[in-house]
Amino acid sequence: MARSEIETPEAALTLALKLAIQAPTDEQAADCIKIAENIAASMTLKAVNICKMAAEAAVEYEETYQ
Repeated sequence: MARSEIETPEAALTLALKLAIQAPTDEQAADCIKIAENIAASMTLKAVNICKMAAEAAVEYEETYQ
């Protein structure tokens, strides 16, 4: 993923979820999940679900094409 500014809660949540999925250790995954939960607390369920799908799609894309 290219370095860029994270400008929205949606982008931050999507990245946190993606990092949780790809974390090399359970401890790192748990840290990412805590961050994701804090971000998601102020979002609608619909927005959170969209971010979950986006994170899963990003991981699948990277696994397929990189």
